[in-house]
Amino acid sequence: MKEHIQNFLIVSVAYITAYSLVLGFVSPLQQMLLSNVVSELSVLFLPHGVRVLAFYLLGWRAAFYLLPASYLMMLLTAQAGITLNTWAPVVSVIGCYFGFALITRFFPESVTHRQFPKWQYFGLIALLGSVLNSVGNTILLKQELDITVAAGYLIGDMAGFFVCFLILMYAFRFARLLTTVNDA
Repeated sequence: MKEHIQNFLIVSVAYITAYSLVLGFVSPLQQMLLSNVVSELSVLFLPHGVRVLAFYLLGWRAAFYLLPASYLMMLLTAQAGITLNTWAPVVSVIGCYFGFALITRFFPESVTHRQFPKWQYFGLIALLGSVLNSVGNTILLKQELDITVAAGYLIGDMAGFFVCFLILMYAFRFARLLTTVNDA
């Protein structure tokens, strides 16, 4: 039980932090520079990176850790004047999970590790999860598949994934550097 609580807290804090950066920094900047972009879209959606890493590290259980934080952030997004469909968090989590499940099913990590580096493996999971998320949320938003809106979701998810991945990569390198300095 303790492990589930820890996982829930880590995933929730990471998701809420990433989403807060999007709401507090990316969205206002996006509205100033790209005022014609639909407000429901983000050109840099950092939480997608958190979803991908959560599914990779925790498997299907990550869905249960992600949904409460997703709904909390949906409520805060509504306070910021951006309305989302009530099912949007579920569609996003399911889309990302199916992306993870399909990639790990058809490209097992033990085989793919010899074919391409781990960051490319994460990129495949992020890409397929983003495609499924884009299609699902576009249909929720527009009641049909609008390629322009789906492309916006895809671009935002992938850009957010890469930035989130870079932030984490450098954070871990910095933490490793601190531990080696402290050990010396």
